Amino acid sequence: MSHIETNITTTQPDPEPLLPSALEDAEDQKRTVAASFITLRPGETLKDTRYLPFRKVGEGKNSSVWLARDFKDNRYVAIKIGRTCMLQEQLRETSMFKKLREHPLPFHPGKDHVIKLLDDFVHKGPSGLHVCLVFPPLGRHVENVLSDFDEKNPAPYSLCRRISIQALKSLDYLHQQDIMHGDVHTGNLVFTLTYDINNDSEADIKAKNTRGNELNDPDDPFTLDDRIEISADGPTDANIMLVDLGASTSPANAASRKFAYPIPYRAPEVVMEAAPVTCKADIWALGCVIYRIVTGLPLFAPEYWGSIDETNLDHICSFIESLGPMPDSLRTGWLDSDRYLTSDGRLIDPYPEDESDLPLAEAIQEAKPKGMEEAELIAFIDFMSFIFHLEPSERSSTQELLQHRWVTDFGEN
Repeated sequence: MSHIETNITTTQPDPEPLLPSALEDAEDQKRTVAASFITLRPGETLKDTRYLPFRKVGEGKNSSVWLARDFKDNRYVAIKIGRTCMLQEQLRETSMFKKLREHPLPFHPGKDHVIKLLDDFVHKGPSGLHVCLVFPPLGRHVENVLSDFDEKNPAPYSLCRRISIQALKSLDYLHQQDIMHGDVHTGNLVFTLTYDINNDSEADIKAKNTRGNELNDPDDPFTLDDRIEISADGPTDANIMLVDLGASTSPANAASRKFAYPIPYRAPEVVMEAAPVTCKADIWALGCVIYRIVTGLPLFAPEYWGSIDETNLDHICSFIESLGPMPDSLRTGWLDSDRYLTSDGRLIDPYPEDESDLPLAEAIQEAKPKGMEEAELIAFIDFMSFIFHLEPSERSSTQELLQHRWVTDFGEN
């Protein structure tokens, strides 16, 4: 196998007005089906024998992530290897990471909470070209950790507060660099390792998990142990990083067609296709992330039955039940508005009260985490109210949110 060195230079396309369909773009589906994941043989190296992949540690729609030995720098790295036929998207992600690397903000509080690109190259495999991005190895993603807890055994609030604020800092770092992330959710927030993995041998790492002994084992990817011990008081060494710029765009406040928010994290303008999708959709998704982390519950959980139109309608109903009438700017831009909304943005046929979502403040009060005092609860409700505006332009910026008293006045920030 050979590799191709690339000096990637990309220019940002002119902003496109709207996304015609965020979830069912037929052309995107065709390319995804045609694209191939990389297949690696035991002992096969990448980039002229520099990297030796030996463990799959992650897999997504468009890429897989491999733990590898870097023989040049004598360390372990994580290599994100894109699928074939997705070259332009992956080169765009590369350009975003290079922008961050070449123009760092060294004193920004979020600089250590966004994953850093170490190297990049293009690998030529049997199925075509694979863009390869090299990063430091990381541990579990936040959703994986949250799933270990439930209502009777909630995650320690000190941990939840700590990583929520780190998530805010990481997103502000991107927005200050004029980058919209486009795919903010708990699966793209990943815990850093609390130890030096370079002290472990490959045999030690393999021995810690029996899955995936073969490079292309069909089992779930092997997740690195971050060794975070979560006690009732919460770990003091837990830190997270924001990863995956595959859906990112720049300028951050320009309309994007590249976003990929999962359904529970989608802002009204994404669901309704009624207004340009900008970094304000990142703010909404961040609010959903923080609510999920702090309360252990999703704020919006539309039904996944039926067609995507039915799911979207259920989602829109939840928006209105939680936050009030749909503003004219979105109502008039939604093609189905006359079927479901009154002229003042209310539901024509609302759900029965006992089946409706609670207003935002009541939902937060009902889901108040153990360990959050009343004064902080009031501040948290206020903080979230600055995020969850149906009208995108009314949502606070990450800079403004960092100055809110919930961030600044209650313990570590």
